[in-house]
Amino acid sequence: MTLLLDSVRRTEVLANHTSFRIGGPAELFAEPATMDELIHLVREASRSGVPVSVIGGGTNCLVADRGVNGLVIRLGRAFRTVDVLEHEDPRYASVRCGAAVVTQRLVGLAGRYGWDNLEGLAGLPGQVGGAVVMNAQDIGQFVERVRLVSPTGELATLSRDQLRFSYRYTAMQPGIITDVTLAFPRVDPQTAAARIRHVLRCRNDTQDVRWPSAGCAFKNPAGTSAGRLIDQTGLKGARIGDAQVSFRHANFIVNVGQATCDDVLSLMEHVQRVVGQRFGIWLEPEVRLLGERWGLGR
Repeated sequence: MTLLLDSVRRTEVLANHTSFRIGGPAELFAEPATMDELIHLVREASRSGVPVSVIGGGTNCLVADRGVNGLVIRLGRAFRTVDVLEHEDPRYASVRCGAAVVTQRLVGLAGRYGWDNLEGLAGLPGQVGGAVVMNAQDIGQFVERVRLVSPTGELATLSRDQLRFSYRYTAMQPGIITDVTLAFPRVDPQTAAARIRHVLRCRNDTQDVRWPSAGCAFKNPAGTSAGRLIDQTGLKGARIGDAQVSFRHANFIVNVGQATCDDVLSLMEHVQRVVGQRFGIWLEPEVRLLGERWGLGR
């Protein structure tokens, strides 16, 4: 694959780009600074048959120890802008966010300008594009449209009726999200800020932020929470290598030293088996693997 752009690097260590601080090198790594650069990269990759992965903010992924084949993309500066637009209904604020905007920047603006119902994202790391892909904290309820670059390098706009939001998942045509337009109900800024502060306090009191992690390891089964099930099996503190089930939040697996991807996967498999044997429930991973296949299954 011939990519002559300055943004392309070889054997970039992906542990430096993830909140888990785990992962081997990307064969090729790029941070396109403009839309044209992104489109060119994707078209060249498509023409050459090179697989493309997107790492985003690196907060909900686990990278294989062997690394990732092909091209790994992390969106650059052109995708970190926030524009406030006019909405046809004055009761709403319309906001266009680049996919690489950090979610906490959006939360901060909500507290400043009075955008309601964003407190659920308070304290959660990551970027807006990833939050939409995962439908994090039901962000899909605010999405009006999404722009993305298709696997062949074509720019497309998807309206809300072309998206299907569900728990921790958004169904849409394949591609790399570049920006998202959202609409939030307006509320008094002091009210919005107070709600955000409350959620932040709760998260700081209950979640483990001392060690690197990818947040919640498993999706919540219907009618209960994965953390509660793991806690009831007595698995808090369970450890394989330097991967450990958090003492503070049982659905967090943390890197307490030099954990490898294999350490984390082995610990997740152990948790799945124990919870499955105790409750007859098989926990589904929430974190996304880049590189080799999970190897997690019944």
